[in-house]
Amino acid sequence: MIRIGCRAHDYGRHTPAALADTLHAHGYTAAQLAMPRGILGIDSFADITQAQLEDIRTAFDAAGVEITVLSCYQDLTAPDADARRAAVENVKRTLGYAKQLGARMVGSETAWGALPEEEKSARRPLMLDSIARISEEAARLDAVFAVEPVAVHPLCTPELLQQLLDTADAEHFRVIFDPVNLFTAQDGRDKAAQAAHWRAWLTVIGGQLGAVHVKDCHTEPDGTKTMTALGAGEMDYTTLIDWLRAHAPETPLLRDEVLLPYDTADVAFLNRMAAKIENR
Repeated sequence: MIRIGCRAHDYGRHTPAALADTLHAHGYTAAQLAMPRGILGIDSFADITQAQLEDIRTAFDAAGVEITVLSCYQDLTAPDADARRAAVENVKRTLGYAKQLGARMVGSETAWGALPEEEKSARRPLMLDSIARISEEAARLDAVFAVEPVAVHPLCTPELLQQLLDTADAEHFRVIFDPVNLFTAQDGRDKAAQAAHWRAWLTVIGGQLGAVHVKDCHTEPDGTKTMTALGAGEMDYTTLIDWLRAHAPETPLLRDEVLLPYDTADVAFLNRMAAKIENR
């Protein structure tokens, strides 16, 4: 069965048991967990104790909620060397936490905020260096690091992802695919162009897919996005569903940026997606 989940801290910051029980009560069987944002008593990636990790694992196991992605979203291309070093160390540290929690992978984007094209280009060597350092630690720990491409970050095209995958340690590297983070105004206007866009990404990602972020949006002509309930916007999941059915039918589906007034309907949407992928 496909696990459906969400970004856990969209439901607030709680004790491990309260957060896990909340997710279970809403119908989720998976989570993307950012510990400093979702767990009371944890304020940074550097100050997490063994007892806290044990409490988290016990609570999520008891609730039947898998920690699919352990979030450590850092600015891996920060121009300041000390800031980038600290970001890399946070991710490396979190790879160790993931092993203790039984999480499938540790996830991060490659930057924070929207970057202009020239800055994205200038930061790519920093991105490659950071990912190489993190990948070494993932291999050492036999853990998995997953990167999430974003249109306004240095990792922003299928071609750039292909270059990264060409040198990646396939056993310890995955991709988190969030199509809405790559969504363009053209995708909103032209369903055929949107389908071709997703096929281009999925062809490159192939067997390195770790998880899918599911969300929806409306776009303005300038590309500005307004998030919506699932199925209420311009995102067409048909191509993705067909590809997952054929190539990666057990991929977890994670509702990102939960809109709480619509969460019940969104869980139903995720379950319908899963049923289509599994031909139920």
